Parts: sequence; C-alpha cells; structure tokens
Amino acid sequence: MSRVLVIDDESIVGVILRYAFEARGHEIVVAGDGRSGIELARSEHPDAIVLDLMMPGVTGYDVLDELKGDVGVDDVPVLVLTAVTMARERERCLSDGADAVMTKPFDPRDVAEAIDGLLAAS
Repeated sequence: MSRVLVIDDESIVGVILRYAFEARGHEIVVAGDGRSGIELARSEHPDAIVLDLMMPGVTGYDVLDELKGDVGVDDVPVLVLTAVTMARERERCLSDGADAVMTKPFDPRDVAEAIDGLLAAS
C-alpha cells in the first residue's frame, strides 16, 4: 500500500480523492494548507504528493520549492492539481520539480491513475 499526501485548501478535494485512492489500495493523508503540507510530507514520508497551486499563505509553488530542496522528500513524485491552465504555469511547475500537472475540474479516477503511473516510474 502506498501513502499519498494531498495538499489542497479545498477540503472537498481531499474527500473526493480519498475514495479514488482507497479504491486502489492507497492510504491518503490530507493537509488543508501549504505549511501543514510541508510538515506532513516530512513527518509522514508519503510515496507521492498531490499539490494544489493556489492556496493562501504558503502557495503550491512555495511547497514545491521547499520540498524539492529537502533531502528527505526531494525524490517524492509530485502531481500538481490546479485550476491554473496557462501553459507557462504548467512549464513553471515542471521546471520547479513537479512530475506531472493536471487541471481542475478533474476526474478522481484520472488523478489516481496518474499517481499510480508516477509511483510505478519511481
């Protein structure tokens, strides 16, 4: 069983993804903001992370920068799940260390499938 950390300020995202991930045998941990997401990534050692970009305070970009600079979690695959659809933002996420980018609205099965792909590749 893999552990997936979801970092998103919209609690419904965690609820929706919980069903999709648990149906595939994954355990899910949810953080409602960027700061607690960073702390959970360090303490829970997830196998993969789903990360929202647009969060108040510590943004997804901040989380990505901090985690990819942290030796303990820098190799954890990150899927950015965002409402931002501009190509330059997608490119920024990938150049900052994200392994994949998907846009909201989303089908939770597609997100779970993408995480399975990232886990298989890592």
